[in-house]
Amino acid sequence: MTTRRTRRRGGARAIVLALLCVLVAVPAGSGATPDAAAAPDVAARPNVTQGHYVGTFNIYGNIGHRGDAGDWIEEEADAIRNLRRGGMDRWLFIGLQEVCQAQGERFARELGLRSAFIDTGTDCVDGQPYGNAILFHSATKILPPALLPNPDNRGGERGIICAVVRAAGDRGPSGPQVTACSTHLSAGVTKDREREAQAAFIRHGWKPDGTHTLGADGPLVIAGDLNAPPDAPELDVMYDGVEASGPRGSGPPFAFPTYEDGRKLDYLFVWGERGAARWADTGTRPTIYSDHDFYYSELSMGIG
Repeated sequence: MTTRRTRRRGGARAIVLALLCVLVAVPAGSGATPDAAAAPDVAARPNVTQGHYVGTFNIYGNIGHRGDAGDWIEEEADAIRNLRRGGMDRWLFIGLQEVCQAQGERFARELGLRSAFIDTGTDCVDGQPYGNAILFHSATKILPPALLPNPDNRGGERGIICAVVRAAGDRGPSGPQVTACSTHLSAGVTKDREREAQAAFIRHGWKPDGTHTLGADGPLVIAGDLNAPPDAPELDVMYDGVEASGPRGSGPPFAFPTYEDGRKLDYLFVWGERGAARWADTGTRPTIYSDHDFYYSELSMGIG
């Protein structure tokens, strides 16, 4: 069992951006039958596609686990697989943060998924590349990753990795596609301006193809640890989208806290131009293996 420890802040280093989009083909999940209740009835929601779950999880992979990709990942994967009826076929994608490369790869294998990884230039304590990962069934495209703005050049780089993904079993050209991203903004009480610049870059500044901003060609889902509570001004631009736990003022103090001290720091945002997107069955799953909860919700995309 790994005990929780204080998060590391700072530690300037020379930064190298390396794209490590690792596509890992693995067999389907185990098919274990969960005890959770069935998903909401989509038939009661006209003009809405079948919902699929999206999740985000800061796995505490370096400071908490020192790069270890051992059996704790199998335990976490089993818990995720059994979280909702239908197993991994009900999941669209999962974003991981604070990931050492081998950890992201093992999560993918255990869940029967593929993965893409961005190395943000900081090594884990065992020498592995460190960054963010995204797990999915299939992808028509892996977008070129990006480092986020780091105006003071201190505290380590942050990045974003995105893929255009499809649901399980949906390989046809007319099937819905979603641009799915995993990101991690800077941490610290003095980093609000930096987080503001990073959020603005993601929402309006980044052009992965050199011409169009992220999500310009269809639905976009951002999963990540944004290191700020919902009322933080630096997240204003993110709330142009629809967040899985609802409006900023929902809940006392906010719905679905995700960090061990009771704050909400992890988010699922959706933007799109194909009709209304709806979140349902939002929840968190605490774990002894991270200082963050696994945060998830069912996403249904409008089709009319």
